[in-house]
Amino acid sequence: MKIKTYITLLMLGTLWSCNDDFLDRAPQDQLTDANFWQTEQHLQSVANTFTESLQGKYWLNMTEIMADSAPWAGKTAFRTIGAGNFTTETSQINSIWDDCYTNIGRTNYFLNNYNRATEVSESVRERYAAEAYFYRAYNYWMLTSYFGDVPYITEELNVNSPDVYRGRDDRAYVIDQVTKDLEDHYRALPEYIEAGSAEFGRVSQGAALALLSRIYLYNERWEDAVNASERAMQNSYYGLYNTGNPSEDYVNLFNYAGRASRNTDNHEVMLAFVYNYDLGEAARTSHNLSRECWVPNDYARFVPTASMIECYLTADGQIWDPKSCNSYEEIFQNRDPRMTQSILAPGTAWTATSSEDPENTDPSIYTYPKLNNTRNGCMTYTGYYMRKYIEPSTVQYVSHDDNDIIILRYAEVLLNYAEAKMELGTLTQSDLDMTVNQLRDRVGMVHLDLGNLPAGSDIETEIRRERRVELFFEGHRYFDIIRWKQGSLLGEDLLGVNRRWLDQDRIAANLDELTWKTKDGEQYLLLETGRQFVDPRHYLLPVPFTQYQLNPNLLPNNPGW
Repeated sequence: MKIKTYITLLMLGTLWSCNDDFLDRAPQDQLTDANFWQTEQHLQSVANTFTESLQGKYWLNMTEIMADSAPWAGKTAFRTIGAGNFTTETSQINSIWDDCYTNIGRTNYFLNNYNRATEVSESVRERYAAEAYFYRAYNYWMLTSYFGDVPYITEELNVNSPDVYRGRDDRAYVIDQVTKDLEDHYRALPEYIEAGSAEFGRVSQGAALALLSRIYLYNERWEDAVNASERAMQNSYYGLYNTGNPSEDYVNLFNYAGRASRNTDNHEVMLAFVYNYDLGEAARTSHNLSRECWVPNDYARFVPTASMIECYLTADGQIWDPKSCNSYEEIFQNRDPRMTQSILAPGTAWTATSSEDPENTDPSIYTYPKLNNTRNGCMTYTGYYMRKYIEPSTVQYVSHDDNDIIILRYAEVLLNYAEAKMELGTLTQSDLDMTVNQLRDRVGMVHLDLGNLPAGSDIETEIRRERRVELFFEGHRYFDIIRWKQGSLLGEDLLGVNRRWLDQDRIAANLDELTWKTKDGEQYLLLETGRQFVDPRHYLLPVPFTQYQLNPNLLPNNPGW
């Protein structure tokens, strides 16, 4: 790791990122570390920088592009990493490492100084300290998930700090430390942060427990995961976002209609990265996800894959058979309702202009995929388009989105609980009914029944399917594949639509000129081939070349590197 991360950025950059209103106080020209730690405003100013750990929309770039459900359509570094075709010198791997330690450095700086604010009440000081512990744990969760063993740093570093050249600590030790921090300090946080309030986006007890349940689950501490999930589920404020509209509630959770930063009825989102385009040109924050998915004059960036399409069950809870499908429209018929609330189906309103389907008389309604890029309408490299996270009203503009990017929500807690119980061998129908089946009830999907599982399946497969479906396109898939030891899935070709389901008369592109791959006797549109997953080499990212050049004590590298 780089010394500058802790000295330059943390001792200077964090301090000067504070809010303008406190900078207006005298003496304006003598703000130093010595007189900074005095007011709640000072504490909050530093704590506000912690949210950079969440990455915002970039979190989807880092995670979804590496996985197999909704990758970026064009080649990117993160898609290359997911494909197993990277080296220790790939800069994005170094960026993950460097960014996490930068963020950890911010929290260390705060925790080593916040008690200097002696005129601030202890309860206020401890609330912000608990936020720091939360974000330090979050960054170590990310580091250990990507890299395994990493240096566990809790102090500010300078040129004389022995930890600058520290070796790596065991993953289990790091997890023990950060979960203890969370357990010891989360009660200093507010029990919840009200949706639609000015404070939404800050950390609550509910968010801390949700993070604990995730960390425990990822590290196979099943009983601890159950316990943390149960504590989060006992918080009466949180519950699934449900207005009684099963055809829209799930999709609205991710667009303007349901965003918890504005909608006081959304008690599902426990922590989100909040954007606000309305603040004015100098202060506004926004992202470009809607337009990236429905580019009106180019190709769709994030695109669902064949494996995601085939993952969704039928409406009556059975495994979908691709061979039973004979047209593009049939793909979306009689399926788990979350499918058409996540992936664009024919007959759905959209704002990406014409797909050049000659049978479409209304370009505001999607009818058929566009498979050639004429810069007139939105082309897709897989035959599918995203619907989840799309705000149709902003597609015509560049970087006008300010819907929340959800980091932790109550649905994940329910899934963490169900999976941990399954791993313990104690999962009951009652457990399913208060977790998985709550999620299904929201959209009107049949229940998961322990006594009547889909033909040819088992409860492990169905619990994992439920997680993939419910948490689709939220940054979980890559980590789930890795922790389930299903890495071979990342080595498979990325495929799109089945050729047999397409009508050449409705597509301007010549299907014979596109690239197809035969699988199970069927031809599928090919997005990427040449992917690989080497076990155990690719279950962890390597310590980046830049980091072990700076600190040789980080070696030996991970297995296979």
